[in-house]
Amino acid sequence: MITLHRKLKLRDLEIFQVVRNGTIISYVVIEDTRNPFTEEDKKLDPLCYMDEEDINAILNIFRISIVNDEKLNEEDSDFITSFFSDFVNNTNLTNFIIKEYIQADLYDYEVNIQFFNKILKNIGSNYIIEKFDERNWIYLSQD
Repeated sequence: MITLHRKLKLRDLEIFQVVRNGTIISYVVIEDTRNPFTEEDKKLDPLCYMDEEDINAILNIFRISIVNDEKLNEEDSDFITSFFSDFVNNTNLTNFIIKEYIQADLYDYEVNIQFFNKILKNIGSNYIIEKFDERNWIYLSQD
């Protein structure tokens, strides 16, 4: 059985832990970029086949990053990709990009702000989680 644990929820960022039978199989980061596709994004499949006008009409991109310490098997990858694809409401103005990342030392750290920032850095995010008072942790993570 696969379960999700939301480890962090902020205004433009959520981080989930995907667990199967008590074992973590990956972390998933959903980041609301509040920006359109970058030139680099436009080179990705299937965007590279779309008309420039259609691509430029999309004003907000969500980045969904699947992070694990080793390459996921095809079944897990397909399941997680499919599942998290449904988290974003696609409209003519909003879309998303899903990428998988390998972070070899992913499970070598305690889960805290530094851990989350390390993941964000490794996936190329510009988002940095600032330190905040420990008393606010529950409020922020259980919105």
